[in-house]
Amino acid sequence: MRCLMCGELIRRDSFTELFQKEDVLCPNCREKWKRISRSFRFEGHDAFALYAYDSGFSECLLQYKELCDEALKPVFLYPDIGMLRRMYRGRTLLLLPSAPQDVEYRGFSHLRGIFEWLKLPVMEPFEKISGRSQKNLGKEERAAMRTDIRLKNGVRIPRRVVLADDVITTGSTMKGALSVLPEGLDIRIFACGLAEAPKERAETGGMMRFLHRGTGFRDSLK
Repeated sequence: MRCLMCGELIRRDSFTELFQKEDVLCPNCREKWKRISRSFRFEGHDAFALYAYDSGFSECLLQYKELCDEALKPVFLYPDIGMLRRMYRGRTLLLLPSAPQDVEYRGFSHLRGIFEWLKLPVMEPFEKISGRSQKNLGKEERAAMRTDIRLKNGVRIPRRVVLADDVITTGSTMKGALSVLPEGLDIRIFACGLAEAPKERAETGGMMRFLHRGTGFRDSLK
């Protein structure tokens, strides 16, 4: 098998590599991603992210989304498919929306391509009201777009769901999706990548929580 990012042959001939999880990226490309496997709270809900949204991760996401390299869709979850399938068994994945012009440009749903590997029920119940893409907007403009999301007409949401996205930067898209869901749902949140710098810790009621604010290139894709 060849690495889906660099095209080099993936060799598994060393003693250490024999015990590593099978992957569609070679060790050199995967090591460019900073793995965090972080559980945290987002707007009162349990959330989980696999990687830091840094230069290694964002380079691959850019090639997948903006250069329409659809062959890269397995790379974001591949080593963790079994773990995530167990973690979210019995839940339906609700994929966050992209601007219509971005979907038309790519010719495919980039989130469905990522999450279909989990073989869990998937829905795309949200739509953008204005149709504006976030990728060229500043941080304040993105934060204002949390009101730019609505549920599609006639959609019925199951009770146990996971809001799923490729990356959380400012969190505005995720907050917008949460605001339009009906009450009484059992909601979890998952993102492949998480913008984690700069990072602060704040004590609230004896509990430690992390506050994340994406800046610079970390905001360039979402």
